[in-house]
Order: sequence, then structure tokens, then C-alpha cells
Amino acid sequence: MSESNESFEKDLDQLIKLFKRIREKSENEHLSQLDPAFLQNLDFIINNYEMIKHNIPKEMFGQMGFPFQKVLREFILQLKEEMGDDIYEEGNKDLAADIHKIDNMLQNPGNLSEEEINDLLDKRSEIIKNSSDMASPDH
Repeated sequence: MSESNESFEKDLDQLIKLFKRIREKSENEHLSQLDPAFLQNLDFIINNYEMIKHNIPKEMFGQMGFPFQKVLREFILQLKEEMGDDIYEEGNKDLAADIHKIDNMLQNPGNLSEEEINDLLDKRSEIIKNSSDMASPDH
């Protein structure tokens, strides 16, 4: 997969993460006034993306092209501005908790297969990489 395709896929993943944070915040904070139809659509997008994200042909990312990716990045930046910095603070706590959970599982691998251990290591690496992507000025 080309670097451009990977970048586009990361942007989509980041957008879905932002949607998830909006959804979480809508349940208990100042975003509780959001339109229920909007929240239902948000749930639909999140759930369907999670179901199909591994089935999206990599070539499709290339076909979408730079203009669509540019719009996507602008939308992500706009969401970040509107949501404020607190959207990342809570997300970073979640990431730290996920890493801690994985570390605990890896410290006691008694009934884990080698494949499960490798999957956990991959997931841990991906979480760390994604957290550094979110912290970068480009995202």
C-alpha cells in the first residue's frame, strides 16, 4: 500500500475516533443537547466503518484522490477546533488505560498463544503510533 493510501486510511481512522469522542461526550456533558437524529447517524457511521474498514480495497483509497483527502483533513481540523483540547485529554487517558491493560496481559501470558501475543503487541504498537499521530501538529 502506498504512503498516500496509508495516510488516507489514517485520516479516516482519526475521523472515526473523533466521532466516537463526540458520541461519548454527548452522553454526559455539554454536548447532550445534540439532535438525537444526528447522534443516531453518528452511531451508524461508526458501526458501519468498524464493520467494513478491513474490507475496503486499498486501491479505493488511491482512487479517492488527493482532493477528497484534503476535504477530509479540513473536516478533521474543524472538528478538533470545535471540540477543543479536552477531546484529546480524555482520549489519551483511554489510550494509556488500553496500553496498561495490554501490558498486564503480556506480563502473564500463561494461556495466550503466540499468535495472540503477537496480536497484542501489534495492537499496543498501533495505539502508541496513533497517540503520537494525534499529538502531531498535522493532526
